[in-house]
Amino acid sequence: MNRSDITGVILAGGRSTRMGEDKGLVEVNGRPLFEHVAEKLRPDVSEILISCNRNSERYGRNFQTVPDLIPDFSGPLAGMLAALSASKTEWVLFIPCDVPAFPDNLAEALQAEAGEGGQQAVYARDPERVHPTLCLLNRKVMPALESYLGNGDKKLMIFFEKIGAKTVLFQEPLAFSNLNTPEDVEFWKARQRDIKR
Repeated sequence: MNRSDITGVILAGGRSTRMGEDKGLVEVNGRPLFEHVAEKLRPDVSEILISCNRNSERYGRNFQTVPDLIPDFSGPLAGMLAALSASKTEWVLFIPCDVPAFPDNLAEALQAEAGEGGQQAVYARDPERVHPTLCLLNRKVMPALESYLGNGDKKLMIFFEKIGAKTVLFQEPLAFSNLNTPEDVEFWKARQRDIKR
């Protein structure tokens, strides 16, 4: 599997209630947050889609946007199903718009696990917790996902348990920090400044 086999998807379809505005569009160092994620993701994928349910004009300036097939902000699985449906590649790598420090080797490590075990779904974890929205999925999971969502189920981890998804361990918990609030954004900016010194 190489980058031509993988579509990257930035998940920006949530309500962002704690941020008070659309998280993906929060300005960080002069650019919206989702563009920071896209820049880091670009070397690992053939193209990038944005899973979003609002502000598609802004997200769509440089990227194809994909709205949920299920209305009412139905959670990340709804965005994943829509993106899998729109993908031109067999594999899709998902990254939330609010995790800009995701590990540099994320795509490589998830691909290795999928290849070794013949898995159709693999996702990240660190020594403390799992991070199921950072995952690599094969389009073959679509029928099971459609059925799961069709039953009114929405919980991502329960779905992954149902389909036997595997985890990949990453040792740096800070890489998975979610920027959920304005304070989180300021903390991340400060960390970026410290790294550059």
